Amino acid sequence: MSEVKRFVMVLLAAVLWLCGCAGPGGPDTEHSGVVTGVVLTAPVCPVERVGQECPPRPVPGAAVVALDGEAVRGSTLSDGTGAFRLTLPDGRYVIKASNVGGYVSTATEPVVISETPVHITLVVDSGIR
Repeated sequence: MSEVKRFVMVLLAAVLWLCGCAGPGGPDTEHSGVVTGVVLTAPVCPVERVGQECPPRPVPGAAVVALDGEAVRGSTLSDGTGAFRLTLPDGRYVIKASNVGGYVSTATEPVVISETPVHITLVVDSGIR
């Protein structure tokens, strides 16, 4: 009887080990990744002069979408610092940001989402000339 118990225990351990290899959702579980970034606007100074910095400014409330072809797969708004975060299924996307206010402008960046986080900067046109 002890050999039968030992066989059952080994068999049970092997089954548990094999079930654990597929991960929590099994082999067909969809994986996801993260894209983070910041939405900036430029130019922000009517006249840029040598020696005077005029860096791009963050765009709070910018609409950020993840497009898979024409389909929107995720969306969010940038926070007060222009930062955003999207969690998306693995795949290829175009991340698009649109600024707010009187001058509507967009910026896009193609990304590949996988287990490695992606960070991008999207610069929309401020309309200053």
